Amino acid sequence: MAGEAEMRTKAPSGGLAPWLPALLAVIVGIGFARFAYTPLLPLLVERGWVSAAEGAFAGAANLAGYLVGALAAQALAGRPERGAILNASLVLAIVSLGACAAPLGATWLSGFRFLAGVAGGLIMVLGPSAILARTPPEAKSRVSGYVFAGVGIGVMLSGALLPALATLGLVTTWLALAAMALVLTAIAWRRWPEGAGAAAAGEMPKRAPLAIALLVLAYASDGAGFVPHTLFLSDFVARGLGRGEAAGGLAWTAFGIGAVVGAPLCGLVASRIGAGPALVGALFLKAAAVALPLVSTSAVALGASAILVGALTPGMVALAAALTATLASGPAQARLFGTMTIAFAVAQAAGAYALSALFAASGSHLPLFATGAAVLAAGGLAAVGAVRMVGRG
Repeated sequence: MAGEAEMRTKAPSGGLAPWLPALLAVIVGIGFARFAYTPLLPLLVERGWVSAAEGAFAGAANLAGYLVGALAAQALAGRPERGAILNASLVLAIVSLGACAAPLGATWLSGFRFLAGVAGGLIMVLGPSAILARTPPEAKSRVSGYVFAGVGIGVMLSGALLPALATLGLVTTWLALAAMALVLTAIAWRRWPEGAGAAAAGEMPKRAPLAIALLVLAYASDGAGFVPHTLFLSDFVARGLGRGEAAGGLAWTAFGIGAVVGAPLCGLVASRIGAGPALVGALFLKAAAVALPLVSTSAVALGASAILVGALTPGMVALAAALTATLASGPAQARLFGTMTIAFAVAQAAGAYALSALFAASGSHLPLFATGAAVLAAGGLAAVGAVRMVGRG
């Protein structure tokens, strides 16, 4: 049996770890194509490529694309050509990053930010599951932690490198991002497992339908509630507080440090107290972390806020997946988590557009943090209700 389990995790990785292609894909599709925009936003505004409002709406376009990509991934999950679909998504991310190097206005930027989001949604849904489907049950949590650490690695790289690259010009910065994505894509290209673990269809769990609805609502609240940090944090520090581009990049690096360690830490907590209570605690803690800039804008407070929200960004994914596994199994679990992912993407895109409009109307970042914290706290209350109905998890 051990030999069979080992064969299931084996991929044409040329001696490298079988989870490596998913890790690299997450770095490209989420770390670069999604999150690298955050530290670049203040530079795009200051150098006249877009206005502050146009830059915010271009960021929201990326999240709308993520929703489209997640919906497309649900339809494509059963296709045997999943490896080819993932490679095509990586190419789309590279092209989108390279196209953003052309200073052709807000419409051009928004269009390619949208396409980058489509690539990210496809990769986030299909990439990790392609590897986890071939992973033995006892190794799934560990491998999932490795894969979702790619979010934080991408964030850290973008936060640390992009402000320095920006001294050479925004064109060079975007092209450097595309080049790094190309290198990682070349490594992952032939290393997806055969068939890539096509997902089966299944029915949603029938018991406790209200609990399921509350759980989906709680996860959706996370999609909207963390938008102030993932879209506006660097701009808040750099321009809102007047501390400059380097300080904005440093705040984003702190977010990335948290994101690297968040998924494994959340998994450890869930294994000790249960996935349900861990999800509730994470939502309330994240609400407090998002609200922290309202209380203090000291370097320590902003750093703590960035690290905590960063840790709980991939951490919430791990906790939600773990909790769904206690409510359903096999195809039903996959369908439930897929529904939650789409709800998350809808809330994320809607929240991004709503907060962009709020920022355009108010000219201040502080109402964004207040709104995000309130949404997360409401999600925590929904999670309390769900957990009470279904047990500790």
